[in-house]
Amino acid sequence: MKKILFALTTLLFVACGNNVQQSKDIENVNLPEYKLLNIEEPRVSSNGTISPGQNLVYNIEIDHPMQNDSLELLQNYFIQKGEGDFVGINKVIVRAYLKGTYTYGTPYASLNLVAGKKDVIINEEAIKIKELSEEPSTKTEQDTTDPIVGTFCCDRTHDTYIFKSDQTGLFVMQGIGVSPSEFTWKRSGNNITIVFEVFGEQKLMYNPKAKTLTEKSESFGTLVFHKQ
Repeated sequence: MKKILFALTTLLFVACGNNVQQSKDIENVNLPEYKLLNIEEPRVSSNGTISPGQNLVYNIEIDHPMQNDSLELLQNYFIQKGEGDFVGINKVIVRAYLKGTYTYGTPYASLNLVAGKKDVIINEEAIKIKELSEEPSTKTEQDTTDPIVGTFCCDRTHDTYIFKSDQTGLFVMQGIGVSPSEFTWKRSGNNITIVFEVFGEQKLMYNPKAKTLTEKSESFGTLVFHKQ
């Protein structure tokens, strides 16, 4: 009996030592700079087990596009952290958004671990979203006089319109892997006409008092976009 207890104690000591070493390894990694936005945790059953279909998702923000080796450092860090915090998890996803683009729902990189297989998926369209969403360094006269210039987001669908002062813009549909669509626009009073390269013409109504855009959608009915 004493031998069994000694063996169990030894195994427990080794396991604890490994956990401490893993924690130190995580702390000692020279990680690229990032900001943790939020965590989407998997559901854990009453007996403490995690269903194989459950995801652990870390949403992070990075200042600029990164090389694959830097992204892999972040991926390995969060995989190790996730497996330590949620024993039995086999799907760890890291969505890396460029600074200021999280609300558009299009990450620059998706770092995935699914059933032991790691993938790094880059979405170059996120760079275009960042460029179009950034404020210019100097305000032009039209920027200060045309209230339609800016970003409008729908709380219901999380889709986004970005209007630029040169009468171009970008429509960002919520969803990973969905490319944004470019358009040109013109305004006549409160009537906004936008023309997509692929989808053709779309009519919107601007409410200057509420600072909203209204779109009539065949699929969703009336959608309201609020200026950010």
